[in-house]
Amino acid sequence: MRTIFTLIFLTVSWYCFGQAIAPTGTPAPTNFDYNRDYKMILEKTKDRNSELYYHKLLEKFLSEDSVITRAETLALMIGYTEDAHFKPWQDFQKEKEIFDMNDSADYEGALIESKTYLASHPLSLRILKERSYSYNQLKNRDSAKYFMDLVDKVMGAMIYSGKGKTAETPIFSLGLADGEYFIPNVGMTIAAKNTGWNKYNHFVEIIDAMDDMGKHTNYYFVIQHAKDKVDDDEINDTQIKKPKKSKKSKSTKKDKKEAPEKPEPEVVPEKN
Repeated sequence: MRTIFTLIFLTVSWYCFGQAIAPTGTPAPTNFDYNRDYKMILEKTKDRNSELYYHKLLEKFLSEDSVITRAETLALMIGYTEDAHFKPWQDFQKEKEIFDMNDSADYEGALIESKTYLASHPLSLRILKERSYSYNQLKNRDSAKYFMDLVDKVMGAMIYSGKGKTAETPIFSLGLADGEYFIPNVGMTIAAKNTGWNKYNHFVEIIDAMDDMGKHTNYYFVIQHAKDKVDDDEINDTQIKKPKKSKKSKSTKKDKKEAPEKPEPEVVPEKN
């Protein structure tokens, strides 16, 4: 059933992907360069007077009556990388839980969990699709279409963000594994995956994708912003405050001899 659902979804995404990264055609022009533009766009998403202000764009993204461009959706995704709820490693685990609920046919449960999750993670490529899938399985076609339209917007922004054929022209991936969800969405199979660095010292995920004809192509997805967030969270989680030394009361030599002071136990960080 998931295969049929994905095939229906592929119509728009594969067309867009083919137009942007055609194997034999001319790539569609893109004005975005991660190395040059990421920080500049991020600052604009914080500016209330900017057309790229995060909350303005989010309203357009979620509205069925507004048109949001691929460039604007990309700016929205970039703005989200500084949201307090953006915790790539934790997000990866939670998204898998929701996927597994759908996979075990717990569609009602998946809807409950995905609604809560999307309230704080509105741009999750995986969960937008999972929510659409849940509604589709429960025969709520209008809601299924609404969330699949949001998936198309995210996919369109990713396609716009880079050609993906080299490490220096990567596709923007909001989460750690969004590249792994992107590839099946455009009708290809993941043959292998790896990570590396480009010449700008940006961390990228490298996916060996295979098409229906068995042809292999490497696609690069930049996840530097996600790695930075994971690194920051790990540092914050592992910082241990040194215990304050208690003030020792004055005692006589006789007291010390009769009741020797016990050494303070060594503080050992808990293992996760």
